[in-house]
Amino acid sequence: MPALTLAVEIADAVAAAKKRREFSFDLESKAKELAMAHPDAEASVGDVTDVLEEESLAAGIVLVSEPGR
Repeated sequence: MPALTLAVEIADAVAAAKKRREFSFDLESKAKELAMAHPDAEASVGDVTDVLEEESLAAGIVLVSEPGR
């Protein structure tokens, strides 16, 4: 169930950004936040980043990184 909770939060984050018409997204920060909030899901930050990126792009959200990356 922990992985399901993480997946729902990823979907919620993407849906919230789209609803607010924020068509840009700090992928790295959000992935780190979600991975740290759900350690029982046993998903690395990289795993969460990959899924978040895929879902964001499918929703038409432009991904941004921290300055200097």
